[in-house]
Amino acid sequence: MAVNCLVSIGRLSRTHRGALAVLNSHTKGAASALHRSLHTTCHVDKSFGTDRLPAGQHTIPESREQYEVSTAEWAYVERLFPPTVIPRPKAKPGDVKPSGWVAPSAKPGDHPYFVHRAPSHLLPVYMKHTSILNRYITSLHRIEGDIFALAEDLKEYLEPRKKTRLLNMRTHEPHQKIHIKGQYVAEVRQFLIEKGF
Repeated sequence: MAVNCLVSIGRLSRTHRGALAVLNSHTKGAASALHRSLHTTCHVDKSFGTDRLPAGQHTIPESREQYEVSTAEWAYVERLFPPTVIPRPKAKPGDVKPSGWVAPSAKPGDHPYFVHRAPSHLLPVYMKHTSILNRYITSLHRIEGDIFALAEDLKEYLEPRKKTRLLNMRTHEPHQKIHIKGQYVAEVRQFLIEKGF
């Protein structure tokens, strides 16, 4: 009963400072003593540390002191390392794999522009979604050559397939990118596959 009363006094002292003075006069300072004891910090014994732990002693047996360096088995160890680059697919130009991946068939010089594949051998077409504005931006990266000619061909290809009245496209020549407002990832990838990229 006394503990509950003192805890409630401590809660009142946090919320209503005036009520604490009234309660102190009735309990003759018991509440203030509890209030001070609730806010005290415990002291940690600093003498206890790693210096009081026993020191470890390690000895190497004489049978293990002699060793031999051998590189004959290193080829088996190298096979366990992950590859540093994704290996090039063994496919002829234009081949379609069961996964839907199409091998590139175009070479530099076939068109006034060229789109390189990503290091993963996929088409560099990405989509960014801004959730606050509910905006979708389709981006085409890794473009070389006449980027404006590519933008014109892409615009002619997307205009019959567009989902809005206006096709908003931005060509960024220094970064070799084309940004299209909307969700056109599948259409741009199909355009690049038809061009052989």
